[in-house]
Amino acid sequence: MEVKTGQLRDHLSRYLKRVQQTGDSLVVMDRNTPVAEIHPFRSARPAEAGSVWAARRQMEQASGTLDEDFIVNSRP
Repeated sequence: MEVKTGQLRDHLSRYLKRVQQTGDSLVVMDRNTPVAEIHPFRSARPAEAGSVWAARRQMEQASGTLDEDFIVNSRP
C-alpha cells in the first residue's frame, strides 16, 4: 500500500493501526517517489535468537565436528 506524506501526517495513527492489523508494509511517497517504508515490528524472542546456536550445534553434532570451545561458550 502507498500513502502520500500529507495523508500519513494527517492520519498517522490510522495507518499504523492498519500496518499492525494486516501485517502489510506501507510505502511513503513524496511527489510520487518512494521515500520510506513502514512495516510491522517483529521482535526476536529469546527462542529465536538462540536458534542460530541450536542450528550450529545440530550441524556439528551430525557431522561429528563439534568443537569444545563452542560447547563451553554456547548459549542455552
